[in-house]
Amino acid sequence: MDRVHDLERIRQDTPLFSRYIYLDAAAAAPPPWPVVEAMTTYLKHLAEWGPYLPRFRAETYDRVEEIRRKVAEFIGAAPEEIAFTRNGTEGINLVAEGLPWREGDEIVLLDIEFHSNYVPWLRLAKEKGVRLRVIKTPQDGLVTPDMVVAAVNPRTRLVTLTHVSNALGTVQPVAEIGAALKKEHPEVLYLINASQSLGLLPLQVQRLHCDFLTAPGRKWLRGPEGSGLLYVRREWIESLRPPLVGWGGTEWLASDDEFRYAATAKRFQAGLPDIPAILGLGAALEYAQQLDIQWIANRVRHLTDYGYELLQQIPGVTVLGPRLSRDRIGMIPFTVQGLAPRRVVAALEEEGVIVEAGSFMAHVALTKHGVQEVVRISPHYYNTEADLEQAARLLADLIRKEERR
Repeated sequence: MDRVHDLERIRQDTPLFSRYIYLDAAAAAPPPWPVVEAMTTYLKHLAEWGPYLPRFRAETYDRVEEIRRKVAEFIGAAPEEIAFTRNGTEGINLVAEGLPWREGDEIVLLDIEFHSNYVPWLRLAKEKGVRLRVIKTPQDGLVTPDMVVAAVNPRTRLVTLTHVSNALGTVQPVAEIGAALKKEHPEVLYLINASQSLGLLPLQVQRLHCDFLTAPGRKWLRGPEGSGLLYVRREWIESLRPPLVGWGGTEWLASDDEFRYAATAKRFQAGLPDIPAILGLGAALEYAQQLDIQWIANRVRHLTDYGYELLQQIPGVTVLGPRLSRDRIGMIPFTVQGLAPRRVVAALEEEGVIVEAGSFMAHVALTKHGVQEVVRISPHYYNTEADLEQAARLLADLIRKEERR
């Protein structure tokens, strides 16, 4: 293995691996040292020099704009199409609250959507008379372009999809869906929730045919909490009304008692940006680029498949989600006969293995499998096959112990 992809070196960049086996990247991945150092170095300088030392401030804001350019390049966008956010949820809300809705407009979305890509649209339905057209998905949650296009009608204003399901790991064919949607209905807007794919799968907004894309930095990209991005296609920037206004996103024409929004996506950043989070996001992006996003995707898919195989061999364990490798990534959801998911999580934690249990705020997705909660193993590229083998071994031991009670 080459130096860049040396797992021992990668794991040394993350101190927690000396204490735990961490298998919960879908919730949040631990930031590597370069991310931490980018943030702490700034904070040290803040304390030593003060926030408004002219040269330091100028260098800091130059760095912020450099990161905006790199984020844009990473997803195939232009810098003026990128706004920094605190998380993926904020980006969804900026679009939901920013578009000029009319009563009777329709929004197409899936029944398995995560909380944050359902409730903002539900609020529009409650408050503005917008209608939700919900596509019923099969048990694995996977939809086809034909299913999405068939749900569109002359009243449809927007289609929104989550790229990778946070509960099942289902990978939607968002590029194919976008191409089909824009071919048949070019006037319909298309928003992709990339919360579980930024930093995991290659994302190029032109190939995805999306008008909006939103994601946090803290998950697969391994950025800090409080970091995220919103992509707005250039032609739609002026159509979105920012819910917050102030310096940074607007210009105040005091002599005329007027103001105007920034001509770029910076209009969605009112007030002081979260500088430490943005610097951490930039360092995380550089770290991922050094590894190569396609290598990351291949590595995580291999680990996902390996974990599936291990768990399927354990009596009493039922693994959920798509059966085909190409349709899943990053998440291995499962149940254990006779054991509550949270009991499994607690038992593994006692042995130094960190996984998660819950509904993951994707209730419909789990209800299709007849359960309310699951255990979720979520490996990232820094994990090893031995990590998954240890988790499977401990799980099998727990089941045997429970059977003897």
